[in-house]
Amino acid sequence: MFGFHTPKMYRSIEGCCICRAKSSSSRFTDSKRYEKDFQSCSGLHETPSGDICNACVLLVKRWKKLAGPSLKTTLKPKKVTLSGNRIKSNHISKLQKEFKHLTSQMTAQIQRWLLVLTEHQLFPF
Repeated sequence: MFGFHTPKMYRSIEGCCICRAKSSSSRFTDSKRYEKDFQSCSGLHETPSGDICNACVLLVKRWKKLAGPSLKTTLKPKKVTLSGNRIKSNHISKLQKEFKHLTSQMTAQIQRWLLVLTEHQLFPF
């Protein structure tokens, strides 16, 4: 008789301890079951406490299945070094001067074109 079905929404007063979502289309779970896996997955030192939403449970399970606890954390930031590709400050100032010179040349060229167009009455102002 009814043409649609409204999905049930589950709510948590404190929200998910990972993503802070307070409502979900699936049930919230106690985070004690996933504490050890979440710490190794995210690389955070604090332990999550409270409810965890199903989306975060799936993320932890996927990490556990793919990466596993034996590998390094996937969210650990990598150190970036620019030793070979470092742009020196004198090179930057040289590029800035060249850019300034080119923009002034372009401005002068545009002004000359406008002058010619107005003299020939092709571009009335």
